[in-house]
Amino acid sequence: TAECGQIQIIKKSADDNATNGLPAGTLLEGAVFEIYNKANALVDTIESNSRGLAVSKPLPLGRYYVTEVSAPAYYQINSEKMEAEIEYPGQIIKLSQYDKPANLGVTIKKTGNYEVQPGTTMWYDFSGIANTSNVALNNFYWHDRLPTDATNAMSLTTGTYNQRLYYRITFKTNVNDYRVLASNLLTTNNYSVKLSAAALGLVQGEYVTDVRFEFGTVASGFSSVTNPSIQVQVKGTVANGYQIINRSDVGGQYLNEWQTAMSNWVTIVRRFQPVTPLPKTGY
Repeated sequence: TAECGQIQIIKKSADDNATNGLPAGTLLEGAVFEIYNKANALVDTIESNSRGLAVSKPLPLGRYYVTEVSAPAYYQINSEKMEAEIEYPGQIIKLSQYDKPANLGVTIKKTGNYEVQPGTTMWYDFSGIANTSNVALNNFYWHDRLPTDATNAMSLTTGTYNQRLYYRITFKTNVNDYRVLASNLLTTNNYSVKLSAAALGLVQGEYVTDVRFEFGTVASGFSSVTNPSIQVQVKGTVANGYQIINRSDVGGQYLNEWQTAMSNWVTIVRRFQPVTPLPKTGY
């Protein structure tokens, strides 16, 4: 029988976790570690229990390397590679390691015309669309609700993004729920897509009310590079002083937590009265 020892690891929270409320120093359950020998062969996979303790099986004397491969819920993986050497039979090597909390955040910013005249076109620009979390987010999206009380959708440009992914755009109308507008779009390419009723083959009286970009899973730091934009036409019947309110939001999911953010933009309609010429006097 080979002479053996054991590796034990204590996993703790490095800081207060705002998401799950656990204070710094909390013993963490669910951290998964892989143990490799000096030949770089995997010899054991262990997981921390409710006391934060992960215990290896009996291991022959020798040098080992330990890496965390899965963090507890709402924590980041610690990339530190730990080293342990079992030098005599029955030796227990005790290691401790801290994980930093998962901090969640997303952003979006929208700008557009401050003022506009009835019957003209205007653009909404979107910037800062980003996953500012320190972890990846699933089901990441950004969405714009068009101000159909005062405008009609005309077109959009998709913009570009800093991580290479394939995504799709869906749209909603006043008649139908979401359906695919374009798919298999590459984040590094900037596309132009028509949104008019004629271009989409909509029925009479049907118009686009919402547009949604769906990216799937995005890594920490995902963000827009070239700003996407949406072009709309202001209805000719809009009254002077009317406020056109456009609303956008962005979101992503980490485990069971959704992180979202919103951005609104208000444009004032200015209906300029034609100048009436003054009557001629004298010669």
